[in-house]
Amino acid sequence: MIWLRRGGAAVLGIPLTALLLAALVLLRLNSTFLSPDFYADQLRQADIYRFAIDDVVPAAIDELRDRDPAEAGVDLRENPIAASGLETARIGAAVRRALPPEELEALADPAVRATVAYVTGEQTAFTVDPPLGPVLRDIVHELLALLREAGGYERLLERELEPRIREAAGGALASDAAAPGWMQRLFGSDEGAGGRLSRVVLSVVTPEWFGDQVEQIAEALTAYLVGDTDGFTIHVRLGDEQADTAIAELRSVLRETDSADLVYTEILDPRVDEEVEETVELPYGVTVGREEVKAVLREAAPGPWVQQQADAVAGDVSSYVAGRSDGFSTEIALAARKQEAAQLLTTLAVARVAAAIGGLEACAGEAGQRAAAAAASDTLPECLPAGVTAGELLAAASGAIAAAIPPLVLDPVPDTVAYTHEDLRSDLLEDGGPGALDALDDTRELFAEGWRYSEADLRADLADDPEALRTLDRLRTFLANGYVHTPDDPAAAPLAETIEQAREVVSPGRDGSLVPWLMIALLLVAIGALGGRSWPGRVGWAAASLLAASGVVLVLSWPLYETASGLLFEEARDQIAAESAGDFPATVQLIAGKLVDTAEGALDEFAGGIRNYSLVIAAVALVALLGALYGKRKAAATGSPEPPR
Repeated sequence: MIWLRRGGAAVLGIPLTALLLAALVLLRLNSTFLSPDFYADQLRQADIYRFAIDDVVPAAIDELRDRDPAEAGVDLRENPIAASGLETARIGAAVRRALPPEELEALADPAVRATVAYVTGEQTAFTVDPPLGPVLRDIVHELLALLREAGGYERLLERELEPRIREAAGGALASDAAAPGWMQRLFGSDEGAGGRLSRVVLSVVTPEWFGDQVEQIAEALTAYLVGDTDGFTIHVRLGDEQADTAIAELRSVLRETDSADLVYTEILDPRVDEEVEETVELPYGVTVGREEVKAVLREAAPGPWVQQQADAVAGDVSSYVAGRSDGFSTEIALAARKQEAAQLLTTLAVARVAAAIGGLEACAGEAGQRAAAAAASDTLPECLPAGVTAGELLAAASGAIAAAIPPLVLDPVPDTVAYTHEDLRSDLLEDGGPGALDALDDTRELFAEGWRYSEADLRADLADDPEALRTLDRLRTFLANGYVHTPDDPAAAPLAETIEQAREVVSPGRDGSLVPWLMIALLLVAIGALGGRSWPGRVGWAAASLLAASGVVLVLSWPLYETASGLLFEEARDQIAAESAGDFPATVQLIAGKLVDTAEGALDEFAGGIRNYSLVIAAVALVALLGALYGKRKAAATGSPEPPR
């Protein structure tokens, strides 16, 4: 009968082992994974905060430097980090100055503890409210200061803004390099399309000004993100002094072109084309062409006068292009020029008549009568009439031509020609199409009004992506007020749902941790009762069973765990090393590798605790077993009777 009982006691050792393992696991869980202190300690032991600042940040910067802006949906010509010329080490150092690892730990540690305490059931609510606003502002200020110190604004201006300005101006210029008129004067140059107008804009868009605008934008956006303001308005504009500089530069640009060409080709010649016939008939059969009238008007103008008119036009056009005037009307007085042109045209026409008269012969017969009649009617005769010399005929022709030129040729040309902004716009539209006017208006708007962008514009741009809007609002709320866990808040639904799911799984683990120990105690009592016939025997059987169970747990938590975990974590590291997908593969691999190392350390500590507990239990069981054996031997030596079997 005793052997049957002892067989039953041995069988009870199996559930005893399982219960002991479960009890130790629960005990260890409560002191590790269910303890907020455990996570904080593990992060500190893994040096995770130094790792984040000194390793992750540089790795992310390096990968950002190599990315094409188009991949991120950003409309930039070049990667801004690469274009800035800043080395990764300098950027990383700026971030470290703004957020040293110690400060990062001070921010993250309370958040970790509060979250774990709620998930594990220690608390019924929690709030995470790290002061991130000052940190974000410090990081932005450090990076902006670094840009100034390292000349980053100069590089960004040269590589990003300047090409855009040239493209905006050059886009108005037709592909034909011989673009006419104002198109070439404003938008063309020997340096390439858009060279002249972009030269004007870039004369005032200095690195200092560009840096001021970038810092203004960064300050406004940062204040909006951290909740210091409910909205923002960015206004990038040029000052009055810059506008004056632009006007002076544009005047200089226009002076580089031919002044006579500016006055005549752009202004006077078109008026002559409108008012003067292509060919004008003068007395004595002389004709003057429209092109000859244009040429004579040019010849009649002295150089200083032409330069004066060109300067007036250039000044008015420059003020208009720079947005300092809503319009202009430049008047060119031509009365004096027309008088000189009349003399030149008379000389030209008389010379032609003289050449024709010089070839006439004396009339004979009836031809003389016709010739005399023709001469009397201001018509060149076919021969010289009797009694009329060539000189007399030429004198008569000269007077008639001189009297006819003003009313027939020059009177149609106004004494004063006005060139207005409407004429300029019409010429640009004709020569360059709508693109030329767009470029002109963009330039005027840049100088006169600048560029505005507000929080309303941002939200309008994100209107087609509701999730992006929600993310923006959540980020602003978190940066301003932290995170207050409210499971039924729709705005925080994804995060709240995840936390609640974790709480449902984890928090019950804190309950019932004494139950396995009570069951273990009952099993030990049962094993002792079944296996022993005396108190030393009962204690010995219970101690031996507990020693065996703790030995099994020790084997499971030591050699078997180390073998299995080594294979598991090695496989995880191999998988991480082989993974190369995603936007930031190297950074993700670095973080994943660190997480694996941290998880391995945490599990090692967890298993090590079970191992230590099992060693303690084994030691206690061994002492109890030795005590029982000693008691049994002492009882045998004194002859104490054993109970019946």
